[in-house]
Amino acid sequence: MSDNLSTKVCISCNRDENTIPLVSITFAKQATWICTQCLPTLIHEPQRLVEKFKSMDTNNPVNRQID
Repeated sequence: MSDNLSTKVCISCNRDENTIPLVSITFAKQATWICTQCLPTLIHEPQRLVEKFKSMDTNNPVNRQID
């Protein structure tokens, strides 16, 4: 029961959940997704993703928190 408004994409590489497994993460009260291939970047080089979190548009349906 997925539609275009709820498509989840990796914050790092922008691949969607139909392409690669995604993991839900939160940072600074913002929820997003990261793929399993980009997860090492989050673990070992988180500074590379901080700017992407800061630039997230919470009004964009892709970046809305899924309850």
